[in-house]
Amino acid sequence: VNMFLLAVATSVVLASSSSDASRGYAEFKSGGGGQRYIESIKESHLERGAPAHPLHGTRQTVRHGQSGTAKYTVDMTQPTRPFSHFFETSVGSGHMALTLRADWRQHVTMAARDLGVRHIRGHGLLDDDMSVSLKYGLHAFYNIDSLIDFLMSVGMRPIFELSFMPSWLTSGNHTVCHYKGNSDPPQNFSQWGELIGALGQHVVDKYGEDVAKEFFFEVWNEPNDNFWRGTQAQYFQLYAEAANALKKASPRLQVGGPATCCANCWIDDFVGFCRNTSVPFDFVSTHAYSSCSMAGLGSVTKVAQDIRIARDILDNATAGLSTRPPWLITEFGANCAQGIGEPGAAQFPSALHDMIDQASYTVSAVNALAGPGEPQALSYWAVSDVFEESFFPVHNESFHGAFGLVNLHGVPKPTYRAYQLLHETGDQQVTVRGPPLPTISGQCGLEHQKEDVWGGDVGPQASNIPSAAECCHYCMNVNSADVATYHNHEMTCSCKMWANRLNTTSNPDRTSLNITKQPLTNDQLCAQNAGVLAVLNGTTHLDLILYNHAAFADPIVECSLNVNVDGANSALQLGSATVRRIDEDHSNPLAAWIDMGTPDYTSAQQNEALLNASTLVVEQLSKVATSVSAASFVMTLPPHSVAAVRVPL
Repeated sequence: VNMFLLAVATSVVLASSSSDASRGYAEFKSGGGGQRYIESIKESHLERGAPAHPLHGTRQTVRHGQSGTAKYTVDMTQPTRPFSHFFETSVGSGHMALTLRADWRQHVTMAARDLGVRHIRGHGLLDDDMSVSLKYGLHAFYNIDSLIDFLMSVGMRPIFELSFMPSWLTSGNHTVCHYKGNSDPPQNFSQWGELIGALGQHVVDKYGEDVAKEFFFEVWNEPNDNFWRGTQAQYFQLYAEAANALKKASPRLQVGGPATCCANCWIDDFVGFCRNTSVPFDFVSTHAYSSCSMAGLGSVTKVAQDIRIARDILDNATAGLSTRPPWLITEFGANCAQGIGEPGAAQFPSALHDMIDQASYTVSAVNALAGPGEPQALSYWAVSDVFEESFFPVHNESFHGAFGLVNLHGVPKPTYRAYQLLHETGDQQVTVRGPPLPTISGQCGLEHQKEDVWGGDVGPQASNIPSAAECCHYCMNVNSADVATYHNHEMTCSCKMWANRLNTTSNPDRTSLNITKQPLTNDQLCAQNAGVLAVLNGTTHLDLILYNHAAFADPIVECSLNVNVDGANSALQLGSATVRRIDEDHSNPLAAWIDMGTPDYTSAQQNEALLNASTLVVEQLSKVATSVSAASFVMTLPPHSVAAVRVPL
């Protein structure tokens, strides 16, 4: 039965459950916003009990027992390029009242020490539970000072997200998150400006301009989502009042926005507003996630493409400025929700943030983004499971799928270890040549005129596509896409995953086609999924970080990587090289916790065992690799794994 005709006949809508959780999912997928979906997770979590932790053995896309090969040349004869560690600029956090907790501060101290993180950003600086603003002209900054003093003690600085609205100033009763941050515009915009100006003046007076200029002031959070109940014009008014007030306190304070919930959202509008009205902005900030649903979950290709498109928009918007502003991606990750997938589905991978997938995702994303056009910050969301957008866990307190790099008990997750490996690299990236990316072949189905598929998008929309047939061929090379929908008048193309569609309707301006792809060989999968990041660490050693990653819904096999180092001559000492691994059997505390029987509440002894299971173990490459010679080695990488090889020079 043709999928389009069947859907039109039955008006299929996937998220049709009557539960609030399923309604929240449907609202999110139809554009209601990530916040609405995040809040719906609470009921689903309570209803379902412990969230699912799908292991590799239960995932159909992980092809156990199958392997491929890929060859890489690390070319040390070519000039190196700077490796800026842009991923260390910042990390995200739960709302600001949590920053006063001892466990949160312990976790941030770990991140500063092990990951080199220099700034931290979180929601709700102005919420009532921070006791910052009591009424017009009456403000108290003790708790903010406590946070600043702590951060400075560990060598960090804040990115102050100026949110949410104090209760005395809010114009409505809309709130977000478990802690009920007020999301309405202010009753009086000038009084909002007075509050922000008082904050700016306070930090200048107490810490001095030389220190305060190292802080970032970001106006609000995701004003294009339910975090802001005003219009775009009202947000720009909010921004202008804040920016002008801060600059009055000191021209050296750094202020920016719009902190939107997708990489390219509002960039040109924001920059255009500031330039046209002479409102100051020192940086531009947006957020970038691979997905907020199952479609594109964990896809490095998608998030990298989104970021590149946003970079082009930003460069065009700021053309002609004497100084190009920094671009801070102040939230980043594989998924924007703690619980993901359709509630009630067979696999509900709400523990993705705890899994080894996140480690391979992180290394692959950094490798894809490093270099010309990279953002000046790629702020992982978030540092700790001391996090309360929805609520603290009622099941599986150790591993419940929260965003943190560290669990509630201070146990580093695989992603934490990936960032640790990246932090320990040097500042000169070496050219690596790998196998060519496979060209996906297949067939396009019949053109179904006037058929429109809603939802299920697996990549950004492509423009200037001349025909529906070209749209299909474009989508052929987009992972997970099995439907192409062509916008005839606009000449744009949307690539879809049929299983994640919301509905199909009749539209005279649309043409949709089925896509049948030829499966990739195992070697092609390795060429697509694996990679090597090579970085020189001074003159002492060469770091090679190998990875094997695929999006959650995409196939992946074990990959045997043949790595040759060209041009190192006698300086290379592969015989003395070491390796540290992240995979199902290494640096994987989730697997250890499952072996314990997934206790809801872990004892001190169990937490110590989990901490040991998370440790990066140093091994000799010669004992791990399949073969090692003077200038090359062969190493097998399981699915969703990372291996950091350190070669003395």
